[in-house]
Amino acid sequence: MGLTRRQILGAGAVTGFAALEAKFASAALALSPDISHGSRAIPRVALTFHGNGDSANAKKLLEIFKATKTPVTVFAVGTWLKANPTLAGQIIDQGHDIGNHTYSHTQMKTIPAAKVDSEISLCANLLKKQIGNHGAFFRPSGTQYSTALIRKTAAKYGYANCISYDVDSHDYQDPGKAAVISNTMKAVKNGSIISLHFGHQNTIDALPTLLEKLHAQGLTPVTLTTLLGK
Repeated sequence: MGLTRRQILGAGAVTGFAALEAKFASAALALSPDISHGSRAIPRVALTFHGNGDSANAKKLLEIFKATKTPVTVFAVGTWLKANPTLAGQIIDQGHDIGNHTYSHTQMKTIPAAKVDSEISLCANLLKKQIGNHGAFFRPSGTQYSTALIRKTAAKYGYANCISYDVDSHDYQDPGKAAVISNTMKAVKNGSIISLHFGHQNTIDALPTLLEKLHAQGLTPVTLTTLLGK
């Protein structure tokens, strides 16, 4: 019987993610401490979604990803994973990337070191329980950029780099479909990492048109693994 993507990733977690992290660490040397975009020479972008909010909205987006054959990266919040224990596996099995977005989605720059540690470790442990590994990526919550403390703690739990973004759709502000599309398209370019969210209806409404516009501009959506791996 064939293995699912989740089983394959779990079996190869130690060696596979070590190799990925080495690649990302090398790529980051030419960038800021946080990785905010991929190569500007290749017409690819990464749609990254903060995994939180109503699971019904997440499932609607997963259906759009499947119908349009769009691979994405989901940064999952630990409390969301705990409340929806089957979603992480579904995300992986559909061919998407998944990462750690802290346990409770707190303001990471404002909390003490012990709390930073628990926010990262608790979510990492949930991911290990649900998909067999801690996920390939970490993005701090409540801030676009990490701090030295956040980076040091993330590395302690196996995340070689913190992932930021260079395009903010502002969909979490619920500005409406047109604004989400406009905010994204006016800033996107080769290698962009785009910030989006699962828990908002305007994101669902905007996504089909947004994908059409990205493709019309010659930009192909890929996972972060693909965007950063070459």
